[in-house]
Amino acid sequence: MSAELIVAGLRASGEGYPNAEQTIRLLAEQGEYRIRDLGHALPPDLHLWKLSRLPPHRQLLALARLGLGNLLSLVRILRAATPQSRIYVPYPSVFFLWLLSWLPNSRRPHCIADAYISVWDSMFRDRAGNGGDSAASRWIKRTEARALRAAAQVLADTEANRDRLIEDFGLDPKRVRSLPLAIDAAPFRIAPAYAPQTPALNVLFVGTLIPLHGVPTILDAVQRLLDAPAQRDRFRFRFVGDGQLGERLSEFVQRHDPDQVIWIREWQPLDRVAQEIAAADICLGVFGGHGKASRVLPFKLYMYLASGRAVVSQAAMSLPANTPVPPIESVAPDDADALADALIALADDPQRRTELAHAASGYFDSWLSGAAVVRAWETLDI
Repeated sequence: MSAELIVAGLRASGEGYPNAEQTIRLLAEQGEYRIRDLGHALPPDLHLWKLSRLPPHRQLLALARLGLGNLLSLVRILRAATPQSRIYVPYPSVFFLWLLSWLPNSRRPHCIADAYISVWDSMFRDRAGNGGDSAASRWIKRTEARALRAAAQVLADTEANRDRLIEDFGLDPKRVRSLPLAIDAAPFRIAPAYAPQTPALNVLFVGTLIPLHGVPTILDAVQRLLDAPAQRDRFRFRFVGDGQLGERLSEFVQRHDPDQVIWIREWQPLDRVAQEIAAADICLGVFGGHGKASRVLPFKLYMYLASGRAVVSQAAMSLPANTPVPPIESVAPDDADALADALIALADDPQRRTELAHAASGYFDSWLSGAAVVRAWETLDI
């Protein structure tokens, strides 16, 4: 007999935030759940990180809309929920949970909340290094802690992020779990099996141009290869995406042969990203060092592995609970020389590239696919 799972709150949506929509779809299609959606998907172009760039009056208006929308969802949940009901609160769950936290414990439904991106961590630790000590930082941290403590279970994407949530917000470790993110894997699973063909390798970077991804490290490695006469003609580098380091990449591209360094600045639809990955010989992951970059397994690595392509990424990473290390070419964090050496080694060894590509798709099927997400949900206390 299927169980009812009620979806609550205003949730991020679109191809940049696939986890909520794909989790709901997977649980409805593959899990034994009857989904009742009493929440609402936010517009795909509404990204919370953009709120900090708005004028103060527009920030207040956006936050008021988030608050009102979550309040309406909470009222609907309280009318519909029974003591046996289980509520899924997708990211950004903090708004809904903060409202929920003001109810007595006896009135709170059993909520399972996504918290894989901490609002406080993104706004303050990323900028101040240690989280800062401003009044705003302290207030946001207390607010998020109160919100997350109102959930019966909190979900993170990796074990390192789970540990950080517990430490930062004083959460009960028994109530925090890490499990794989959910993506729409279909466009990536149709990629043909990798077969080395051309002498010049296509090296692909997909993602937001931010320090976490190690964009400066990547550009330094690319520069080293383009400066070496023996390596210059062995690679073609493609960048897909934009972000705060976009101007640095723009300057880099302008200094180099457009046949060797190509930048597709506009974000591409999912099927186009899948085509770019399918055409790549090597895909570049994360190289941002031992900070936040070492606590994540970003969506793009899910995409690369699902497509069955060789991946180079830093060795410092974290994974969902009980998930083995992926079959990738690992390099030292934030080390341009190590990245350049790894690319040369893979260029010299087509058999190694083929082995990594084949192992990648099998790994995705076993540990990160939709079936893995559903299995992880089945272990939750619901």
